[in-house]
Amino acid sequence: MFIRKLSYLSLLFCIFIIGCGNKADSFNKKGLSFFEQKKYDEAIDAFKKALEINTNHYDAHYGLGVAYYTKGMIDESLTELKRAIELNPEEPKARYNIAFAYMAKQMAMEAIQEYKTAIDLFSSKKDITKEAEAHLYLSVAYSLMENHDEALLACKKAIELNPELEDGYYFLGVCYYKKNMYDEAIAALKKTIMLNPKAEKAHSVLHVIYDKLGMVEEATRERFILQQFTQERRNRD
Repeated sequence: MFIRKLSYLSLLFCIFIIGCGNKADSFNKKGLSFFEQKKYDEAIDAFKKALEINTNHYDAHYGLGVAYYTKGMIDESLTELKRAIELNPEEPKARYNIAFAYMAKQMAMEAIQEYKTAIDLFSSKKDITKEAEAHLYLSVAYSLMENHDEALLACKKAIELNPELEDGYYFLGVCYYKKNMYDEAIAALKKTIMLNPKAEKAHSVLHVIYDKLGMVEEATRERFILQQFTQERRNRD
């Protein structure tokens, strides 16, 4: 009789836990939906409700951290993303995103470490797209530390993983420009424009380089293109 009673109580406990889990998942899904609609305050409330039910809900901590980051609440974002990492240190997305929060706090070394860890985890999951993006932002972090050699290597790795990565070629051009390697910078920026003719930032850096090198015709052409972009924005407004 005791064994049967114990089994029954265990079953009730499992049903309770499953019910709580389902409710937490439901609030987490609401949070994601609000976030996609750019209703960040509502998203934060929904993620918090999920965590009131299940304090160890990885996705809710992660979603709350990202929502806080989007609202510029960097300290709160770091707290939630750190908790997500504690709950599942082998999941790369929280590590990838906490690096952005560290960058916002000008904590470049911490950001670099998290990008590197995320890269290893994305690689183990064979997520080449995210691995390439993480290499790209690792390059940005190195560049902000004026470590242009490492920035260049990370950027090249990003492009090696994803040869169609538009921002990869753009930042490769920036890396070369910072190293005064102007021919290489021009080639990379032209590749950016080949992938996306509307890449205004690539045209802008090209204009700076051509002007710096005294290439008047090329600089004039890029300035004209930039003026067209400005006019198009005014027409849309």
